[in-house]
Amino acid sequence: MKQILCSVFFSILILSACSQRNDQKSENESQLNHFNLTPIDSIRIPFLGNPILQDISPSTQKILFIESVQNDEEIFISNFKGEILHSFVTNGNTIVGTLRRIAPLHFDEDGNSFLSFGSPQIKRVSLDGKTVEIILTGIPPYYSSFPSPTNEIIVRDNKIFYNSRSEDGNYNRYQKEYLKNLKLIGYLDLDKKETTTFLSFPEESIYQNGLIFPHSSWVSHFIFSQNQLLVAFEGEPALYVFDGKEPFSFHQKIDLNLGEFRGYEGHTEGEEGIDFMEARITLGKIESIKKLGEYVLIGYKRGFTDDQLRIWETASTPEERRELITRFEKESPNRFLLLNEDLEFLDDFPNPQFLNISSLMARDGYLWGSKYDPDIEEDYFTIYKLEIQEK
Repeated sequence: MKQILCSVFFSILILSACSQRNDQKSENESQLNHFNLTPIDSIRIPFLGNPILQDISPSTQKILFIESVQNDEEIFISNFKGEILHSFVTNGNTIVGTLRRIAPLHFDEDGNSFLSFGSPQIKRVSLDGKTVEIILTGIPPYYSSFPSPTNEIIVRDNKIFYNSRSEDGNYNRYQKEYLKNLKLIGYLDLDKKETTTFLSFPEESIYQNGLIFPHSSWVSHFIFSQNQLLVAFEGEPALYVFDGKEPFSFHQKIDLNLGEFRGYEGHTEGEEGIDFMEARITLGKIESIKKLGEYVLIGYKRGFTDDQLRIWETASTPEERRELITRFEKESPNRFLLLNEDLEFLDDFPNPQFLNISSLMARDGYLWGSKYDPDIEEDYFTIYKLEIQEK
């Protein structure tokens, strides 16, 4: 009888402790502030086509965007009233020449010209396209799956920092030594006209585990914040912190809770791994990292769910797959992880359906981005001014 009473007593104690922990957890969760990304203004530019936002200069109230048509690109500069101020075509027969952008175009600080970070030349171009300065010919390889503000250059201390993939040439990306020898970030010193590459994968990264990964998964995104360099690799739910000045010493790895993030564990050298395009479409991916005032905002997608992946594998035509991508984007929208300046968790919330996450950029204390709606063709190109607000 005593044994039964003791068992009951201890069971009550355990249940009581669990209940208290659950109550405490619920109380802590309820105490968390919740945030969202809220448009506070918008700019409408009369335009019918497929414009791609490049940069915004709030101080001069100018917007830079392009439209690509076959081998030509047309550059557009508008004001905040939606009026087109300048437009010109770039190709081999023009003064500007072929830009071959490998990063989005970027306004100079005065807003009267822009930088074209291209291959094989970096150029400074006047807003009317009549003056062109070649800053540098010949640069190290730069990796950008698409030259949008997601992979923008950062101008800092008269240097242009860019997303690199420099390697020593002794290995290809299907050999395990390849990732260990990569330099992931570079900068062009505008005074010396010299380029420098730096930053290898830290030992704590999954990309140092001796396995092979598709090159769509290890693209880096980075920002500078509080004298630190913050770096995220697309296929790894983690944030790496480095010193913000040379030699950019490694400080720490911060694991990010991105929910059911579908990552890739890698495969052994010589074995067949996941297809490059399958990886880009189906896997989870950190898409961008931006600094906005006291916040660090990390945009990401979790990748296909198991159910979505099963449906995806039944698709037999490119048309079916395009339809499924659109459908899955609505079912599982991209998300934002919000941190404070001390890199502590604040919130996790979905990307607004109307917003093109790859267009987001931080300028003058606000986020700016373009409208996204694949189901509706409009004769306006809409730019949003956004801020992070507490609910």
